[in-house]
Amino acid sequence: MSDSNYAVCLCGKKRLKLNETNWKRHLTFCKVAKLKKTNTVVDVQHFFTKKRKIDEDVPETEIGINLIGKIESTADNCESVDKCQVNNAPIIDSDSIHLASNSSSSEIGINLIGKIESTADNCESVDKCQVNNAPIIDSDSIHLASNSSSSGNDFKSKPSTGTNHVDLSNDPDKYKMLVDLSPTIVDFLIKKGPMQPTIEDLPTRVFPKDKFGRSFQTSWYWKSLPGNVNVRRDWLSYSVSSDKMFCHHCLLFGRNINKAWSVDGVASWPRALQSMQIHECSEAHIEASLKLKLKKISLPILPLLEEKHRRDKAINIEIVQDLIDITFFLAKNCIAFRGHKESLKEELGNRGNFLDLVHLMSKRSPCLASYITKLQLSTKKQNVSLISNIRQNQLIGSLASAIRTSIQEELKTARFFSISVDSTFDLSRKEQISFVVRYVNSTTGTVSERLIALRESSVTTGFQLFNIFEKLCADLSIDWEQYLVGQSYDGAQNMRGQFQGLKTYVQQKCPSATFIWCHAHRLNLIVAKSVGCNINAIDLFGNLESVYNFICGSKKRVAIYETKQDCYCGKRIRRLKRVATTRWMSHGYALDSILETFEAVIETLDEVRNNEGCNDQSTGHIAGCLIEYLLSKRFLLIAFCFKYIFEIFGPVSILLQSKDLDLLSAVNSIHNAQLAVQNLRDSNIFNKILIDVNNFMNKFSQFEFSDRLNQRIRRKKKMPGEEASDDPIIDPIDNFRVNTFYVCLDIINSAFKEYFGNGSIGIYKDLSLFSKKRLDEVKKNPASLPKDAFSMFCKVYGKYVDEDCLKKEYIHFSKIFNTFEENINLPKYLHGKDLIEKEGVEEEFSSESDNVTETEIEVMEPKKAFNVGSMKALYQIFHAGNLGSVFPTLNNALQIALTLPVSSATTERTFSKLKIIKTRLRTTMTNTRLEDLMLITCEQDLYKNSNKVLETFASKSTELSKMLI
Repeated sequence: MSDSNYAVCLCGKKRLKLNETNWKRHLTFCKVAKLKKTNTVVDVQHFFTKKRKIDEDVPETEIGINLIGKIESTADNCESVDKCQVNNAPIIDSDSIHLASNSSSSEIGINLIGKIESTADNCESVDKCQVNNAPIIDSDSIHLASNSSSSGNDFKSKPSTGTNHVDLSNDPDKYKMLVDLSPTIVDFLIKKGPMQPTIEDLPTRVFPKDKFGRSFQTSWYWKSLPGNVNVRRDWLSYSVSSDKMFCHHCLLFGRNINKAWSVDGVASWPRALQSMQIHECSEAHIEASLKLKLKKISLPILPLLEEKHRRDKAINIEIVQDLIDITFFLAKNCIAFRGHKESLKEELGNRGNFLDLVHLMSKRSPCLASYITKLQLSTKKQNVSLISNIRQNQLIGSLASAIRTSIQEELKTARFFSISVDSTFDLSRKEQISFVVRYVNSTTGTVSERLIALRESSVTTGFQLFNIFEKLCADLSIDWEQYLVGQSYDGAQNMRGQFQGLKTYVQQKCPSATFIWCHAHRLNLIVAKSVGCNINAIDLFGNLESVYNFICGSKKRVAIYETKQDCYCGKRIRRLKRVATTRWMSHGYALDSILETFEAVIETLDEVRNNEGCNDQSTGHIAGCLIEYLLSKRFLLIAFCFKYIFEIFGPVSILLQSKDLDLLSAVNSIHNAQLAVQNLRDSNIFNKILIDVNNFMNKFSQFEFSDRLNQRIRRKKKMPGEEASDDPIIDPIDNFRVNTFYVCLDIINSAFKEYFGNGSIGIYKDLSLFSKKRLDEVKKNPASLPKDAFSMFCKVYGKYVDEDCLKKEYIHFSKIFNTFEENINLPKYLHGKDLIEKEGVEEEFSSESDNVTETEIEVMEPKKAFNVGSMKALYQIFHAGNLGSVFPTLNNALQIALTLPVSSATTERTFSKLKIIKTRLRTTMTNTRLEDLMLITCEQDLYKNSNKVLETFASKSTELSKMLI
């Protein structure tokens, strides 16, 4: 036997009778020999005496093998990987292998630390680079132990998939169950490539075998072609976790494909090659592979496309913000949007204010200019136009939605609110119902009244109004049954009816919703009664209406009236006012316009009588009768009497129409007006009226005034049983004072008692305690607080405030109110008026200025509250001192008191805006657009940020969201 027969391989195998061909084959492919040549593995078989399984429970005192692996990817920016093929295998450092043995003890430790570095993650040419996944060795330790007392020379472990040592981020078994893969996941899987682990990547160095001993082969990753050419199967993906094969391409882009390669997986190893050959020639697989190749080619272009998308989005956002500004400008000024020919290509013609402003803004906005130029040069209809009539409505709706959202947020923080409702008839013959809420802004501490909706209804019964109100609160998520504390309407029966009025239906579900009849409407009813109290008042305002109709009914007479006012140097031209019963204080405005332009009115009537009377006798006669009445002392007396009355009612009416007026101030102003009217009965007041009449007659001495005040005295027949007869007042002045002036005052006083009686509302007396005067009284003497204080208030609002707690907090607050008032309100002079006038700036800051005299201290007293009868001034000090947490019950009571409505004047103001918006040319406007425009123009101060409007506008359609988000 030759010496070659005794040859021994590094693995310990002898040649014996093997021929030379088989022996060379063994030496070439012997794995143990390869490992020993590279000095990367130490033979540890002689340490073990018997076979042990890895998954058996091993004591901590026995032998352990700790494998810690870590992957660090350090080649994100490789310059050229198009010709490289990276096969990731664990790189085991020689320094990381530690062997330890102890003859006396049976503990041996083997610690294997491997680091795998991948250098081809983000290549410039991903389509030409094939990256194979390297195993990720987890930091968890794997402990292997054996009994040191036993002996043996071989070590075998149970085959396992090794999922703890392989990167499973692209394991096909993990993402096969996802129905729709997002673009981000698809891009990640394309960059990652198929999962193609090798034997070296597995901790066990072997693929799992089936019951017949067959397993997956790494040679299947390659396909042999004629001419001894091997091509890698870049579609084949092996799942380590499930021990199955999948098609990477079909999983990502497959359609109507075989479920075995995309869902179930292929694990039939005897027929594996045949299945792969059949699948890679199928039409569905080829289509999926082509899609993946195209996707890989487009991957370098995607960053450029994303950058272009971001740039286009920024330009579109700037364009839309300009359009939002244009829309807000037109809406808040009640200007029409649309035109007759809405086309940017036609420079002439009525394109509408919106397109005209867009064209004007494009001269200052480069982005808008390029967009307009693109639209003008385009011959096709744009898929998404930002300036069409539909987009205009969406911009208006987005602005209104942002304002409505702000109101909802303020309502939620304020909690308590009240409601005012009114209706009117617009030009399109529709009944429009306005809803206004009143609440205390918790941020600023001020009272706000906001329009929340404008709804159209052909039926305005109390029940129908209640249904509309209930649906409105449901749409806006307003908990009115819990937090509605007040309601205010006019005197119509469908509003304040006792049985079927709106206030009755509301109080049935919310008893705390106190009804308050609008104070401004009630004051107007008193004025309406006063102007028709006697024959002189009827003649006065009847002739005022006749003068208005006579002069303003002809443009020629109006021109004459304006020309005659040239004599009033330095004064603007006045217009005659009409007497209208539905317009508050219109009687006073009509009377003032006649008295202030008295000379121009007389000269206008005289010229009309002289010029037009010759041809039209009726016109001349009417002008003569009006001149005769206006130049009579009877007119002047009754005019100046009502002038004194309107001087009392005018400021009160304006005050009652303010938004932030509280109920206590309204009651005090009405009471003061009633006292002022009663004081007019003083004889000195009437004598003053006579003096004013005489001064007026002397001022216009060029006219001849008639002094006749005598009227035919009607003698009454003396009835049987009457002993004395009525003695008529012979003096005409006294007769006018008694039968005209005093009668008018008596009717006004009786009307005050009728409309503003003490029994109108039961919580007025409790609200009077929220005044500074009452707080000072309680501070001096706490026992002066009535025993039944706040009883009526807590009876109505008992679920919000407790009566005993409210009294205690009220007494404590009265003691500290003056202290907070002095600290919050600034003094008029910080250093004293005399000190500032005499001393210079340097002396003021010297050390000697610390010696302040007593007179200077008196000057430095702070200003007191501007209105001792106002709850608003009291609450502002309360809010500025942040006392809500100290006195929570008193805070709730003050908020409720301020939330109670005073009038429904805000709803009347919305109708004034309605007449401006819905003109004769805009009667076909939809109610949704009308409501949005009303919200923008009435609550324009709530629009502060265009980003919310932009987000709302982008959500109107998918095309807009792609352009702006």
